[in-house]
Amino acid sequence: MIGKHVTKARRSWHQWVDSDHGLAALLFFLVLYGFIIYPLAGQAGKTNTIAASSFSIVLLLGVLATTQHKGARMGMVALAGIALTSHWLHFLIHEHVVQVISAAAAALFFGFLSILIMTSVFRSGGITIYRVYGAIAVYVLLGILWGEFYALIYLFEPSAFYFSTATQSSEPPISELIYFSFTTLTTLGVGDIVAVHPVARSLATLEALVGQLYPAVLLARLVTLYQK
Repeated sequence: MIGKHVTKARRSWHQWVDSDHGLAALLFFLVLYGFIIYPLAGQAGKTNTIAASSFSIVLLLGVLATTQHKGARMGMVALAGIALTSHWLHFLIHEHVVQVISAAAAALFFGFLSILIMTSVFRSGGITIYRVYGAIAVYVLLGILWGEFYALIYLFEPSAFYFSTATQSSEPPISELIYFSFTTLTTLGVGDIVAVHPVARSLATLEALVGQLYPAVLLARLVTLYQK
């Protein structure tokens, strides 16, 4: 009896994953994470429990949304584990190396996740609304990914960015850097945060280029192939 329930639950799980519903769930929480939770909960120079918990949920959803990639599953789990452990360990050990490991692991995870989602979006079969959601999720992931890149730069060179407000700390102001990342990705260019280091400038320029080409080329193509 129990075995039948387990088999049924497993079958339902595989159907949910194969139908790309996980991509929609990931997109929904990425929007909450990047535009609501972190801007409101993430304080400059601090990582509070709300922001850290939302980061943990993003890691979990990222793993669940890409479980159909069996060959990459262990790599995703390992990266998520390192990012999650170092992120929470930072509450106990305020060491520079822990912050570097956390930001580097998060950047690798989000980069790998973006590649796997794009693989799912463009695999054989018709383009459904969930695959379009997945492509949009990648666009949001790019903004978060570059935010982690900027955090890594800040950890080694805090003066790499100019903030119009008095934001200077040994810890990277993640909420401000994610905000800067999205304004760069969308070429909004408010100007209240400016990249002044050559490496930071190069990354910002590359992000702006990707931010223009991605929706114009990939998203537009997916929308034209979308099958209702």
